[in-house]
Amino acid sequence: MFSKSQKPETILSQSVEKTPTKAKVPSIISADLHIVGNLKADSDIQIDGIVDGDVESKLLTVGETATVNGCIEGEVIRVAGTVSGEITGRIVELTKSARITGDINHHSLAIEAGAFVQGFCRRINPKRNDAHTVLEGAKPNLMVAETHSEEHAKDNSDGKGVKAKSAAS
Repeated sequence: MFSKSQKPETILSQSVEKTPTKAKVPSIISADLHIVGNLKADSDIQIDGIVDGDVESKLLTVGETATVNGCIEGEVIRVAGTVSGEITGRIVELTKSARITGDINHHSLAIEAGAFVQGFCRRINPKRNDAHTVLEGAKPNLMVAETHSEEHAKDNSDGKGVKAKSAAS
């Protein structure tokens, strides 16, 4: 058992320990907190109070008691409270208690029945950088309609409608 005849086992110790990755804890703006100024975080933000300013976060949750007076930008935005300002996110979810006054720019939008939205909703494509690319060489085949009232009355009298001419002629 303790004899010297046996060779001692070599134990290799690891000098580098793996540190477990911590789950990011969201920053919480509680219901009794009023912030005046812009917020920007690389982690998640949960707002239950009042924010007068722009908010930027990866995942942003606006709780039922929350009010945001400013623009919101993030990857995933969940709104159950009140937002007065533009919302831009890849995924935007509005619950039935949401009250939005402002435009929503989104890739994916989910609105529960009962949510209030006063503004435009625009779908954006995050993979396409230039939404206004003009294709060279693609030309529509247009037809020009005659608008002279005398011809129009004459053409409608026989039931055939307005004469159309090719744009090439």
